[in-house]
Amino acid sequence: MKLRKNDIYLIIVVVILGIAAGLYIYLNKKPGGKAVLKYGNNQSMDIDLSKDNKINLESNGIEIHLDIKDGAIAFIHSECPDHICERFGYIKNVGESAICLPAQASVTIISE
Repeated sequence: MKLRKNDIYLIIVVVILGIAAGLYIYLNKKPGGKAVLKYGNNQSMDIDLSKDNKINLESNGIEIHLDIKDGAIAFIHSECPDHICERFGYIKNVGESAICLPAQASVTIISE
């Protein structure tokens, strides 16, 4: 199959748009200064990410441990069976979330 001139132009435009979109997303990531932890029966907690801290609590009968360090937060240990929440790692950009489904707990980064 032979590429025509217009096909090459279309490929170049699509590649340029993809690079531009990727750069836009990458450059507009904003670190948040605050996180919202929702857990248990509609309980909620605002967390200041500027201070290093550890949070230990029980949600839905499961003990969870969160670590706040360098403006980021992470589930560092959970007694749930799958430990998927621990694999999210540290999150710090506005809009990022980490969730522990068995414990019914979620952390979302918001702007201040």
